[in-house]
Amino acid sequence: MPKLRFQTVIQRQPEAIYQVLLDLTGYKVWLPSSNMHSETTLTSDYPIRVGTTYVDRGPSSVMQGEIIELEPARKIVFRQTTSPQRRSFLASKLDITTRYTLEPIAEGTRVKRELTLHVGGLFFVLQVVLIRLIRQENERILAALKNYMDARVS
Repeated sequence: MPKLRFQTVIQRQPEAIYQVLLDLTGYKVWLPSSNMHSETTLTSDYPIRVGTTYVDRGPSSVMQGEIIELEPARKIVFRQTTSPQRRSFLASKLDITTRYTLEPIAEGTRVKRELTLHVGGLFFVLQVVLIRLIRQENERILAALKNYMDARVS
């Protein structure tokens, strides 16, 4: 069960960052497409709350997601899963829990993004490569969030 941790400092208050992270369909405004992510679509109704479901699509993957924990202006926890179309020994499964923690500091907000991965089937065999790709994607996500939010400092 690999765990990955990332963090950055954004010159905005936690509430503003929380609202951007909570607006799942608004990610296209600040997060350019990549090989892993191109769009997020809600599969449940507004308002966004614990239990809200969504689909995260990218050229190389489709993940079913759910918000599993919310603490306004402090924490958002997502769980995303991809499952095999067929059952077989090599069938791949990936389950990712992503936890954002927002901590107010003098410079603005420390944003922590922590992932816990559960891999199975072929993904387990390819785990080293998969983790490298996931690490790059998460660094890209935090950099895009920081650039977007810091550009809006008044």
